[in-house]
Amino acid sequence: MDIRLVERDRYKQEIAALVLRDLPEWFGIEESTKEYIETVIKYPFVAAFDHNLPIGFYSIRKENDKVLDMYVLGVLKQYHGTGVGTRLQEFVNQYANDHGYEYLMVLTLAEKKQNKEYLMTRKFYLNQGFIDFYQNDDIFDSQNPCQIMMKALK
Repeated sequence: MDIRLVERDRYKQEIAALVLRDLPEWFGIEESTKEYIETVIKYPFVAAFDHNLPIGFYSIRKENDKVLDMYVLGVLKQYHGTGVGTRLQEFVNQYANDHGYEYLMVLTLAEKKQNKEYLMTRKFYLNQGFIDFYQNDDIFDSQNPCQIMMKALK
């Protein structure tokens, strides 16, 4: 497996489309998925490859001078549980440290929603050293409570 930054905008979008469309349980709202695919060109983009085939990615966005937001990310379903997400997260941790960030943040569906897929997502983040920072019922919409999770890098 190879992890690297991707610079070409079109390639970022192709990888994001490939991965997000493989994850309808997480990215089943077409309008939102299209917005993610279009927007990844604005931000640094880290991808995982298996024999030069893209298998996962993180699109990361500067929230402020101290906080890096994991804007959108995913790993092809067939690679879940194989360490791809952990390797991507390690790369992002190093990238954040190298660029002077002190914290990582991610927005996800709150635990109180009891969504099976997002409970797996939360477990992944908790295993990566994130903590629940703030929960709000209005960030996404009233039916999808948002959990902001944070990780200190130092």
